[in-house]
Amino acid sequence: MKLSKIMLVLVVMIVGSSLLLSAAPKRGKKYAELTFNKGDLFVTPQIGLYSGSIPFGASVEYAIAENIGVGATLMMWFGSGFSVFMPSADAAYHFTMLNVEKLDLFAGVGVGFAIVGGSGITGSSGLSINPFIAARYWFSEKMGVSLRANIGLIGDWTGVGSMLGIVFML
Repeated sequence: MKLSKIMLVLVVMIVGSSLLLSAAPKRGKKYAELTFNKGDLFVTPQIGLYSGSIPFGASVEYAIAENIGVGATLMMWFGSGFSVFMPSADAAYHFTMLNVEKLDLFAGVGVGFAIVGGSGITGSSGLSINPFIAARYWFSEKMGVSLRANIGLIGDWTGVGSMLGIVFML
């Protein structure tokens, strides 16, 4: 069952990437060079778009190469009699060859651990693996909006979710 979920996620990511690459408009200068460069640091406070308790947190990403970023995300949920902290280490591939003005599209995976406290929740602490696809739209050189869709693959924290945030380039 879990292997079929993983395969489905990989197929969707590969097909989606292929479609994006083939449909991208071709221009002389790449706008992505202006929004994702080696050495850039991005900080994104964000909220989850889930039903029930709404998580909040932040992510940080550092551009280690022209289109590779590494970072971390911490999301937190608080409810009646429970709390969940979910830190993760993230790696992302940015589609810098897409010449779409003001848009940074990327995909990656987060590996973390859910820490559950209290008795008002049915899930338990454990490992989390979350492939994601995401986009940033830039309003200026230093600020934009971010949307990230996650797919939880293992443990009590499986399912699909998304996060909306404001991204700052430092």
